[in-house]
Amino acid sequence: MSPSRLWPAAVVAVLVVTVAANGVLLWAAHHGDAPAIEPDYYRKAVAWDSTLAARRASAALGWRADAVLGPLAAGGAEVGVVLTDAAGAPLEGAHVRVTAVHNARGGRTVEAVLAPRGAGRYAARAPLGRAGLWELRIEAARGAERFAVSLRRDARPAGRP
Repeated sequence: MSPSRLWPAAVVAVLVVTVAANGVLLWAAHHGDAPAIEPDYYRKAVAWDSTLAARRASAALGWRADAVLGPLAAGGAEVGVVLTDAAGAPLEGAHVRVTAVHNARGGRTVEAVLAPRGAGRYAARAPLGRAGLWELRIEAARGAERFAVSLRRDARPAGRP
């Protein structure tokens, strides 16, 4: 190929590679496990005053929660929550729900309803698909009382400390 024909072919090749690379980047941005924005963020922002009031009412109960994530295996991990009342006694008879959000994937949530295990303990297996830091949004209800708290816990693969 003569130099006079090589120069235009090189320019065309660079343009084709640029268009192809941009196409791959666009596809990757819209597919797969890409990071996302908090689900339903606008509604949550508009309802901020009621969210703040619910947090204050929850804090006034004096309840406490602690969460544990079991080892991560193929089917997920055991999510455990221990609830205590204002006096530090185990909190029995509550309906407990956890929404788990991975720190790197805010748009993908995992929800689990926890079963009572006695002595204020509640647990369920949840399909946590990846290791790393998870935000656990815990909601507990007993009668008319409502409690909510967010805790961060690290999910580790089975066999790792």
